[in-house]
Amino acid sequence: MKLKSFFKFLIAFFILIVVIVGGTGVYILDKYYKQLPDIADIIEEYSPSVPSTVYDRKGRVIDVIAKETRDIATFKEIPTNVKNAFLAIEDKQFYTHHGIHFKRLLGAIVANIKSGRAVQGASSFTQQLARNAFLSHEKSIDRKIKEALITFEIERKYTKDEIFEKYLNEIYFGGGAYGIKTAARRFFRKDVSQLNLPESAMLAGIPNRPEKYNPSRKLNNALTRMKLILSEMYADGMITKEEYDKALQHKFYNDTDLPKDFVPNENTTVVYSDKNVVQYNVPDFSNLVIDILAKEFDENTLYTGGLKIYTTLDLDIQKIAKKTFENYSLLKKDNMQGGMVTIDPNNGDIISIVAGKNFKIGGFNRATMAKRQLGSSFKPFLYFTAIQNGFELNTIVEDMYLQYGKWIPKNYGSRYNRNMTLLTALDRSVNTVSVQLLEKVGINNFKKNMQLLDPELKIPDNLTASLGTVENTPLQQAIDYSIFANGGYKIEPIVVTSVEDKYGNLIYENHGKKEKIYDSLDTSLITYMLKSSVIFGSSSKASVFDANKRRIEQGGKTGTTNENRTLWFAGITPNYVTTIYLGYDDNKPIKGRMTGGTAVAPLWAEYYQALVNNGLYDTNAKFSFLENHIKSGDLLNETLSLTSGLIVDKGRNFVVRRGKVEIERADKYSGGIQGIFEGNRGNSNQQIQNTPTNNSQNIPQTSTPVEEKTKTDDPLLQRLLGI
Repeated sequence: MKLKSFFKFLIAFFILIVVIVGGTGVYILDKYYKQLPDIADIIEEYSPSVPSTVYDRKGRVIDVIAKETRDIATFKEIPTNVKNAFLAIEDKQFYTHHGIHFKRLLGAIVANIKSGRAVQGASSFTQQLARNAFLSHEKSIDRKIKEALITFEIERKYTKDEIFEKYLNEIYFGGGAYGIKTAARRFFRKDVSQLNLPESAMLAGIPNRPEKYNPSRKLNNALTRMKLILSEMYADGMITKEEYDKALQHKFYNDTDLPKDFVPNENTTVVYSDKNVVQYNVPDFSNLVIDILAKEFDENTLYTGGLKIYTTLDLDIQKIAKKTFENYSLLKKDNMQGGMVTIDPNNGDIISIVAGKNFKIGGFNRATMAKRQLGSSFKPFLYFTAIQNGFELNTIVEDMYLQYGKWIPKNYGSRYNRNMTLLTALDRSVNTVSVQLLEKVGINNFKKNMQLLDPELKIPDNLTASLGTVENTPLQQAIDYSIFANGGYKIEPIVVTSVEDKYGNLIYENHGKKEKIYDSLDTSLITYMLKSSVIFGSSSKASVFDANKRRIEQGGKTGTTNENRTLWFAGITPNYVTTIYLGYDDNKPIKGRMTGGTAVAPLWAEYYQALVNNGLYDTNAKFSFLENHIKSGDLLNETLSLTSGLIVDKGRNFVVRRGKVEIERADKYSGGIQGIFEGNRGNSNQQIQNTPTNNSQNIPQTSTPVEEKTKTDDPLLQRLLGI
């Protein structure tokens, strides 16, 4: 009796487990079935995979990402050898199973468990069609369950031949080829109906791993897999021994490696390079989009997934940027090249980008890849470090002859102007002042400060860094300059803001990063100096005016490297930062008296003036952080002398930090401030030879000045001379 009771209990328990498992299974299937759109509808509306679309910040179409338009093949025009090759290697039981080959699935699971990795696939044609046509390629249980549901619905809806046809038109062959007809034309320049047996076997081997078995790039891999497929076809009775042996003897050659005496015949096939044939409307920007998303999605999803890609580009501004750049007079000369990029300093959005003159997709993007010496466009970062270390706009520095061993830093035109304020020195881009500033703040301090902003920047361990012997790209230079347009925030560039799949599901999002790294009071002073450079200094040719002929709120700095090899202009506004360089790709000198101020600043002005004239720029925008510091009293306006930094009735307007306000007047001293310098100069013209201390180029990290400083007890003169 006890044994009977036990067996009854086991039976009841077993039935309960079956009911629970079955009920759970039904619940799960019902749950996922409800999450899917109407399966019958999406299968009925099925069409082959579509290219992805790129939109600008206003939702306008920029480009369609694709490598080639798909050609659809009918089932009748596809040769039997092609069909058999796919059946032999991908789904032998296709015509007998109902969508999922459970025996093959179990075998694949066992093989994968034994190897510890995925070594064998088990997806049928129908499953692959369900995944490629209707789902993403994410690896999850959710996706697998949905795939199974769609697979069964496809099997119910279509005949086997219809499924096979859709599969052959859907699969990706690499090199931009989607579908068997496109692949035949791309790799062999043949119509699909003309494919022979070895060609059919080679194409059938590609979809498993397009990157590995692409014959135009890895012919040996493709041949190895082709031989495997031929052996499977022979073993399955699809081809005869004679056909098998003949196919193995067939020769394949890459079009880039043909024998000198090559003559095509029925026993040879030429594999052609998978060159891009798609034209892009905005290749400068779309190239960036492709590069970024290639790291997030597989090639098949990116090019055929029907993605909706939303970006930061402003199409109107891009068109003006491209037109202005391409039509600029200097760029019409011989092989002159350059790059230009505009970003929003408040969030890092790339608004427009010009990768170079006559840029094509896949080319060298000079705006993001060309590392060129920055010249004087790098100086504002040195002045900024000086400001952080107690220097003021009216600090007096001496523009004088300097010599460090064999190195003699020179100003443009080899002129020296004696005493001037820091503001004037940046206006005129005085090299000798920059050298002295770096010597004062210290190279290590300067490098540590720049590490906060741009960790990848490689600054030399000598005083030449003060003159911009530093390399950077236009994009990174714009990112770095943003601290002077946003009040001290470090940002990262953004190209793609979000991506949706073809069903509208959000699958990628980028909000960017913004970090406060510098005091806005300090950056405000440099912003003011950059504004001054446009109004009074070397950047004046970058001036842009509104409809009432008033200069817009703007700042900037020019840059010219040795022998005019690279010419720069970096400009800031409250809304945008735009950096431009011009130069030859081989870095040869530019002939003539070219500078960043005479050659590139006018290009910047043409671009922004066109934006203003077309209503694409807010001419009322202000640097709010600078305005706020002035309104709060953190910064005060004073009229000061450009040569003494003291109060005068007629001079230049300076902003000075509260607590650093100038109280001395220049006319307090008999004969004016110049009389003090002339009366106390003594032996100031005597040169002192300095001993090099750091490297074979005789450029020291620090040095004593080359002119003796006058000893004086006058406190004002001590301040002016830095004693």
